[in-house]
Amino acid sequence: MAESPLQKLRDLGVQSLSSVELLSLAFANGEQDADAALTVARRLLRAAGGIRSLLSAPPELLASEAGLDAEQAARFHALMELGRRSADAGRGERTQISGPEDVMRLFSHLRDERKEHFCAVLLDAKNRVLKSTTVHIGTVSASVVGVREFFREAVREGAASIIAVHNHPSGDPTPSKEDLTVTKALAEAGRVLEIPLLDHVIIGENDFRSLQRMGEIG
Repeated sequence: MAESPLQKLRDLGVQSLSSVELLSLAFANGEQDADAALTVARRLLRAAGGIRSLLSAPPELLASEAGLDAEQAARFHALMELGRRSADAGRGERTQISGPEDVMRLFSHLRDERKEHFCAVLLDAKNRVLKSTTVHIGTVSASVVGVREFFREAVREGAASIIAVHNHPSGDPTPSKEDLTVTKALAEAGRVLEIPLLDHVIIGENDFRSLQRMGEIG
């Protein structure tokens, strides 16, 4: 059974949710209504023509596709506008990645995590960070870090390249056999998708390892 958007948010954080899943939370009445809310969200996105168009979606569309009355539609538009203004306020010079040291600084908070967090860092053509997302929480292996899931946001956002990052709660950043297997699988997939895996950075308590520097990424 697929994980509901609400449970996914609790487990992996809000950045792990797709636009449809985020939108569905605005319509869901508890986790039992998750499937119905996802259906409404997909229908509304199709009718509006995309997430950006929802900013100017007329009340009639919100009523017919999502069942919102005038007051609910006004609140929905207010939340969408708040999100837009927040995005505008947060814009500025994007962080540029010139080496694994930059990745370490961005993800230094992972040193304190008691579980392994496997993350994807999406980059533009100038190696500037477009966004980062948590792909998996728990022990890293090729069976749980799926290639499709790892590259999903990169394909959706049109990323030029990608970096994998995860922490070792033991504090020792030395890559395991599983780490090497995962890296090989992701690097091969990146070549096929033309979204190259630039590095896989493993973060320990006081140090890190770059699998690119170790020669594990061709």
